Amino acid sequence: MRKFFIMAIVTCLMMICSVGLAANDHKDLGKQQQVAERFIDVFDGEPVPMYSQVSAGFSVNLKKVVTEKTFAELQKQVRVKFGTMKEAKLFSYQRFDQVDRVTYVASFSKEKLVSMIFAFDKQNKLVDFAFTPVQQEEGKK
Repeated sequence: MRKFFIMAIVTCLMMICSVGLAANDHKDLGKQQQVAERFIDVFDGEPVPMYSQVSAGFSVNLKKVVTEKTFAELQKQVRVKFGTMKEAKLFSYQRFDQVDRVTYVASFSKEKLVSMIFAFDKQNKLVDFAFTPVQQEEGKK
């Protein structure tokens, strides 16, 4: 009986600690999702957010690389390569020491599956992004 009681207490303590350690993760994910979804809104139709709205979540270095002109060019390249976006869904959220990675899976008119990866620093600013078509095996469609 003592063993059962001690095991129940240990289990409860472990659950409380795990909840406490993950307390801020959902706040960071929420902030990062807002930035990523504003970025995704550029490709899914009307109304298209202004560059100033989208770049508000960029890091200082990314703002230097992705200017308003290069951002307009990126929009054109995505539409030519992938087509029109049909939908995008959150796929995964990964936390690392220096960077957090939020991955969305999107469906476009020309590409069935596209992985949209967004990397964020610890201040929840977008530092990098990548759009990659996902190749499916022929037998697993």
